[in-house]
Amino acid sequence: MPLNPAFERNGISIITSEPFPPLGPPGADVVCLIGTAPDKHASVQYNVPVRIANSGHWRLIDSTGDERGSLIHAIMKTHEQTQVVIYAIVVEEGADFDATTANIIGGRDPTTNQRLGIAAARECTERPTIIAAPGFSHQKAVIDQMAAMGAVMRARVVADGLSTTPEEQIAFLETLGGEGSNYDRVYMVEPAVSIYSRKARGDILVPASVVAVGALASVKQWESPGNQSLPINGTAHTIEYGIMDETSEANLLQKYGCAVICHTSMGGWSLIGNRTVTGKFISYVGLEDAICRKLEETSQRYMAKNMTKSFWDQTIRRINGFLKDLIASEIIPGGEVYLHPELNTASRYQNGSWYIVFDYGRYAPNEHMIYHVNAKEKYVEEYLENVLGEQANG
Repeated sequence: MPLNPAFERNGISIITSEPFPPLGPPGADVVCLIGTAPDKHASVQYNVPVRIANSGHWRLIDSTGDERGSLIHAIMKTHEQTQVVIYAIVVEEGADFDATTANIIGGRDPTTNQRLGIAAARECTERPTIIAAPGFSHQKAVIDQMAAMGAVMRARVVADGLSTTPEEQIAFLETLGGEGSNYDRVYMVEPAVSIYSRKARGDILVPASVVAVGALASVKQWESPGNQSLPINGTAHTIEYGIMDETSEANLLQKYGCAVICHTSMGGWSLIGNRTVTGKFISYVGLEDAICRKLEETSQRYMAKNMTKSFWDQTIRRINGFLKDLIASEIIPGGEVYLHPELNTASRYQNGSWYIVFDYGRYAPNEHMIYHVNAKEKYVEEYLENVLGEQANG
């Protein structure tokens, strides 16, 4: 008889399947710093991110120990405050400050198409969550470029104030932001600070972002860096702060979107401020970025799959598991994942699109505590009743 194409085999087959793997926890912070390092190790290339994981790697940026350039102090102070991976992007020093700033801003090499300066942040092996360019980030052009890159990478941006007068700083802040500017993610800090330098054998003045990056990296992405103690010896000028004083310079600058470094009742120097340049809580930005990065990073493997009901169910279940972990860890107070009831239409489905809703709540930082201290006559009356009653019974 001819071959029977319908016959498969006389026996059994065992096929196993696994549910979609969980998304896992939100990732840790990764810092990207862009700046100069004239004494970099010969192995470090310009505009190529180099991974700095601990103090043993500092020599890659400062091979002589002379602490030259804009990167080394930011790296040292960040690692002094927290254990975090830092990617350093070294740019060439130009003929003057403006030329070096142009190298910081970077872009694309017209000949090689290599990413340069801030644009090279996209070449980091691990995705940055914090971007800064100490020594250059007090300029609008640099902040604009970092904010744009932060939006692409879903990273927060640490920028420097002018370190002059409150009036000049406020005037500068009023030039920043605007629709579509991405300044929701820019955390600006004022003023410059003094730190100890082993090479100088004394204090030197450095931009505020040198220590603010470490403060931001030392807390969870969904927490505010405000009220963190800073490893500095002073500031370029005093910004007055009082926990009860709503007329202080610190309060005024925060109203305009600038965090401040000042003395508090705790002693020492602290970073005060929870908001970005636009007034949004920096913790809200970090939380949203952490969620969106996780969804982005875990979705690629499922692209081009047929959108069956079981595929949809497993996808929703997988994302809901991530959301429940966020709730259990007190990262968010609550939330829900579901298919959008109106947008998932037949025409969109036939075009290969479907809509998943990720609803979530947010914990706000403790920015303003309001105590009601009330004197009440009833407690005096109760006291007298008790005392007089005891005497009458005695």
